[in-house]
Amino acid sequence: MENQELFVRKASGLVRNISAWDALIFNVIVMGPGAVYLYGMWAAGLFPGVDLTLTAWVAAPVCLVIGLFYALFSVIMPRSGGDYVWATRILHPAIGFSMVFFIFIVLMAFVGMEIPWAIQWGLAPFLSYLGYGDIANLLSDSNVMMLLGVVYYAVCAVITIRGARAFVKAVWASFILIIVGIVAYVISLLSMRPETFATVFSQSTGMNYQDIISKAIANGHPSGFVFGATMLGIIYTILNFTGFNLSVYIAGEVKEVRKAQFIAIAGGILVFTLITWLIYAATYNAMGPQFVGAISYLAVMGSPDYTLPFAPAFHLLTMTVLENNLVSAIIVLTWAIVPLACGLTYMFTAVRLIFSWSFDRVLPQIFSKVDERYNSPYVALIFITVLSIIFEALWLFTPILSYVAYVVTGWSLEIAMVSIAGIVLPYVRKDIFETAPAMVKRKVLGLPLITLLGILSLIASIYIAYASLTPAIAGTLNETYIIFTFGIFVIGFIVYLISSVYHRVKGIPLELTFKEIPPE
Repeated sequence: MENQELFVRKASGLVRNISAWDALIFNVIVMGPGAVYLYGMWAAGLFPGVDLTLTAWVAAPVCLVIGLFYALFSVIMPRSGGDYVWATRILHPAIGFSMVFFIFIVLMAFVGMEIPWAIQWGLAPFLSYLGYGDIANLLSDSNVMMLLGVVYYAVCAVITIRGARAFVKAVWASFILIIVGIVAYVISLLSMRPETFATVFSQSTGMNYQDIISKAIANGHPSGFVFGATMLGIIYTILNFTGFNLSVYIAGEVKEVRKAQFIAIAGGILVFTLITWLIYAATYNAMGPQFVGAISYLAVMGSPDYTLPFAPAFHLLTMTVLENNLVSAIIVLTWAIVPLACGLTYMFTAVRLIFSWSFDRVLPQIFSKVDERYNSPYVALIFITVLSIIFEALWLFTPILSYVAYVVTGWSLEIAMVSIAGIVLPYVRKDIFETAPAMVKRKVLGLPLITLLGILSLIASIYIAYASLTPAIAGTLNETYIIFTFGIFVIGFIVYLISSVYHRVKGIPLELTFKEIPPE
């Protein structure tokens, strides 16, 4: 059967105009730099005694192992769709599709919460602290957030429809603004000592700095760092790192992809590690590690001794001790850009997933249509924009997205399956392996490099899955949430089976498509 009959057309229609450095910044934005303020609070509250600065350096090599494996795999099959393309060609189409279908649903769930997060963790507490409570309450109204979300998704669509170059410019602009806020945060806290912070914080909030530490210790918080808590607490740092490999899903538009993915993924992890460590180090320098752990612990445990009107996210705590409202505004308002920039990258990625599924004919072919002027999958974009609005409504008006509670567990399972695909690649798809670049076929310890990295990636993913299911993270295992989370995989499996049966009846079995690598 001719190759053009297996795929929608002979060429994807996408253009490689994203550089390695563009892809690196894309990955950094996907991880959400400012979210460190929140994940640090949660880690400190749930894992009493965690050393946040150390978690950054422990999480980095774990992510690097997986990241290098993904970069090497992308060298073999540099196509939009990433590990969907790999797993469907090596394991089984139904397995590959169902795994990445889970990632797609998680991306859309995150897209749906971006406006609420920008307001809840940025605009609303800042306005309330300045005395504009009425405006903060107005913005926090679900109907208002819904309207703002529609506008936001429309803006994202306008940026995305203009192609990868316009998208990359928006990503770079967001990155620069976010970094300005982080630099302001780090400089402000590095120039402040705990004694000064304690005095100003106690005066401005009415909560006594020393009492917070004493009450936390009285309620079971340790008086120093605990190694075991740090080793488990890295799960929140890893959760913050989630998405470090998302550039593989847009590989069909990355220039010199065989070199670029290593720069984008490994470089992105290193940049994000530095950002994370600087934020945690500056926070400890000004607030003191005992206070950070104590106030986070009291808040997360719901203690009546915690009386602030907002959660102790680090950027919000900093707001209470800075005399200059302009600096506070820079720190908090640039934080609000973080979820908005993340949402843009998630939508862009989701569009490419829909495109890749359609190009393989798993979804209707109309979703693979590409605008001739901007080389953008415009039908897929329209679909994702509408779907984003639906997911925001689900986030605001229903509890259903809270059921996706085991995101890290599901993500690590997906990575584990892709790791298995890499391990067996040289043995089950010799045709693909033998045509791969020499670096992929290089042997280390008697094993092909892709197999060795696959084994290490599998071990790392199992560790992440284990850590994500510890009681402090998962609490008592909720059967409903487990069924819902893993039900997403099942739905993906069913979607593929329906499409497979349909195309078999039409006389072009999908199984033949997945014997070939999609054209560029």
